[in-house]
Amino acid sequence: MSRADDRGDLDALRGRLDEIDAALTDLFAERLAIAARVAQHKARAGDRLFHRDREERIIETRRRDGAARGLDPELVEDVFRRLILESHITQSAILRTARDENAKTIAIVGGAGAMGSFLARFFAEQGHDVLVADVETPLTPEAAAERADVVIISVPIAVTEEIIGRVGPRVRTDAALMDVTSLKQAPVRAMLDATDAEVVGLHPMFGPSAGSIHRQVVAVCPGRGGRWLGWVRETLHSQGAELVECSTEEHDRAMAVIQVLRHSATMAFGRALRDLGVDLDESLRYSSPIYRLELMMTGRLFAQSPDLYADLSLGNDHRGMVVDALEQAVAAIAEVVRNGDRDAFIAEFQRIGGFFEGFSDQALAESGHLISKMVERM
Repeated sequence: MSRADDRGDLDALRGRLDEIDAALTDLFAERLAIAARVAQHKARAGDRLFHRDREERIIETRRRDGAARGLDPELVEDVFRRLILESHITQSAILRTARDENAKTIAIVGGAGAMGSFLARFFAEQGHDVLVADVETPLTPEAAAERADVVIISVPIAVTEEIIGRVGPRVRTDAALMDVTSLKQAPVRAMLDATDAEVVGLHPMFGPSAGSIHRQVVAVCPGRGGRWLGWVRETLHSQGAELVECSTEEHDRAMAVIQVLRHSATMAFGRALRDLGVDLDESLRYSSPIYRLELMMTGRLFAQSPDLYADLSLGNDHRGMVVDALEQAVAAIAEVVRNGDRDAFIAEFQRIGGFFEGFSDQALAESGHLISKMVERM
């Protein structure tokens, strides 16, 4: 074959790839359009937009189909999980065209803020009437509470109890008062004291930049009553949220580890980099994917509000226990490293590794997936 013939064959192959890519794009668009039509049928029937069992059956079937065609099942799963997520986002964005007996009036106090805006959009997409009350809105929190079936407090932690004290007495006894604060013991106690209505504490374990609550974790802390607790469970679960039900003390103890310990360790890492005068850009030239991921997460923390993280850490009654453990752990490991004691280092490593036994394999698999995706984007 001549060089010209070879070039022509290569151009033909590339042209065919372009045709396949265009066909795939058309099929993706068609799939999302059909998902939207399915959502419209479900909405009219009052059915859930999301069924986890069906999703998992689809993924398993597509993996088997892909393997039978010589494809990597992981590749097939990645594609279809992304398609299913987009389908769910499309479905969740469909507004109900007609109100029915399930539509509620939801007041979001702090609804102009980031999380408040997310919640306002979320409930509007489910066909509910949403009232937004904030510092500069014509509608006051008290007036919104009087009109609403469900009142949700979404304000900074530092003023949450104050706002609850103002709003709680105005909530109807047949309604519900809820909050989405990152701490739960004090806010739920304040809500129980401020109103005779039903009370539920919620903590969305994700930021307001999330496209949907699909597969997002929401902690649910029952306060008083069962009617509205059942309603919020069904509302969140139907949209694909992962619900973790717990007491307020269990929640705050968990947050002491998930937030206080983690954020304190990240701040310490960031401070050490600053105190060492590390050139971050230069360090990235040598970085492994693990270091880059760690640095990205550290930088992400410091791109956010110091007031928020101060309230998260300093407002948790269980903070002392975890920061004491962090201080002791860092001191112990620092001594081993400073002394250059290889045997002690290995022994410490093995002791800690024993704690993670059973989880390490899962951690390797999941982090490996994240790292591969990050490397693709770099």
